Amino acid sequence: AKPVTALALPPRALSVISPRLSRLCPASPPHPQIPTQILPETSRSRPVYRRLGTPMGIPNLLRFMKPFIEPVHIKKYAGQRVGIDAYSWLHKGAYSCSMELCMSPRSAGARRYISYFMHHVNLLRHHKVVPVVVFDGGSMPCKSATDEDRHKKRELSLVLGKEKLKQGNTAAAIDLFRKAVQITPSMAYQLIQILKTENVEFVVAPYEADAQLAYLATLDADQGGIAAVITEDSDLIAYGCTAIIFKMDRFGNGEEFIMEKTLETVKDGLCFQDFDQNLFTGMCILAGCDFLPSVPGIGTKRAYSLISKHKNIDLVLSTLKLDKRYSVPDDYIDSFWKTLAVFNHARVYDVKSKSLKHLKPLEERYLNYLAGDLDILGPYP
Repeated sequence: AKPVTALALPPRALSVISPRLSRLCPASPPHPQIPTQILPETSRSRPVYRRLGTPMGIPNLLRFMKPFIEPVHIKKYAGQRVGIDAYSWLHKGAYSCSMELCMSPRSAGARRYISYFMHHVNLLRHHKVVPVVVFDGGSMPCKSATDEDRHKKRELSLVLGKEKLKQGNTAAAIDLFRKAVQITPSMAYQLIQILKTENVEFVVAPYEADAQLAYLATLDADQGGIAAVITEDSDLIAYGCTAIIFKMDRFGNGEEFIMEKTLETVKDGLCFQDFDQNLFTGMCILAGCDFLPSVPGIGTKRAYSLISKHKNIDLVLSTLKLDKRYSVPDDYIDSFWKTLAVFNHARVYDVKSKSLKHLKPLEERYLNYLAGDLDILGPYP
């Protein structure tokens, strides 16, 4: 059988992420639906780490959008291709072996996250769903402050966890280790070897897996596209992903968000009928995200009210700036537009041209806000 594994990065770009990952490029031609990507090496890319216990995405967005989220079973997508945010499942799998990952990462027990991951892959295949696993690639420059803050918290949790373990308080130690353990490129490497053996499609995105997944969701299946995304990260909503499955359990039950239905429906006093995707993404950014913290006092509910009332992002930002109840940083508006540019125009791998492209065509007004600095969308010399 032809291999269905694929990489979005060549060896020299992968070496930026991890020396061990540089050996991942398959010797045989990749699956034609997702060809090997050509990505220039950049010293500005860093390894991607995620810390357990860190909420992923827009704070409280899923709770706010609950009226529009419905129960679903993965068998709904039988016969279709579904994208998987690899680090979401790696996260959940690592909960079962957080102590081993922190204290003895080379032990057999520290690999239980792989069993968790492959159980869910095989669950999809049992229900005739084709899994397409997408890994994060290099870090986005605009997340550097967030990543650094998480790194410090992770290191502190590791120190405290070891102290609790010495004191004999195993339960407290495990709780801290869950906050301390990181999903490393080495862990991704081990998983990818299994995916290759099991003939499972996978892609290493140039930067954010979220953006790559959102892009794949815009393509037809015969072009390497996917019908939905499985993740725990609400950022996929801000990226405009058409269909998302959250909180999928080991039996295939999850919670489904459909963007088109949301923009057409009124539920529990929430109405998005006057929203387009840009306004919806703007609401998410106002509520706060990894790229830009919210203005103090602005949460998801207030962000929705502002967008719903004004229906114009420029007007919302100017109103917010003039409102004395809020302390808006001097650079907030400029940062807001840059963040919106990331969600709309992040660099992804284009299957047709076999090169990098923007998630959506870059608009001229964003060029003005970015002042020619397109590295914020993913460094690409």
